[in-house]
Amino acid sequence: MPTTFAVEKTLGRLGKWLRLMGFDTLSEIECPKGTFGQRVGLERILLTRTRHSAMTKAGRSTIFIQANDPAEQVVELIQKAAIRWEDTQPFSRCLLCNERIISVSRQVVLKAVPDYISNTQAVFSACPKCGRIYWKGSHTERALKRLSAAFSRPDGSDN
Repeated sequence: MPTTFAVEKTLGRLGKWLRLMGFDTLSEIECPKGTFGQRVGLERILLTRTRHSAMTKAGRSTIFIQANDPAEQVVELIQKAAIRWEDTQPFSRCLLCNERIISVSRQVVLKAVPDYISNTQAVFSACPKCGRIYWKGSHTERALKRLSAAFSRPDGSDN
């Protein structure tokens, strides 16, 4: 069974990185007030920065994240959850709504993307839930480089 996560509101950027890596990630900031605890099933690993939450969630897998910087949080989680590069599926989930994205033809998105993008890109994906469109740009390469560094360096540094 694939690893799934739930992130408290203080770890929103970590949640985005988890989605970027392809992990099903429920974010507290997307849940109506007071419903997050009910929506986090026992199959999800709860990520928290609150010691009280880490200690009071009996019966639930919980990881306390100490780092403040999102890049350091990714490295910390990779180590604590024993995530391997092989466990990831980068750019397979919508960063906004967590849905799996699907390949779409260039013709389908032609009018929805800027002219420069439609003229320079051939491969597109879209979220079937919220409609957000994705393509491989310079941000893709930068994100993969950061992830590669997080997996290869215990401290997450690029050196």
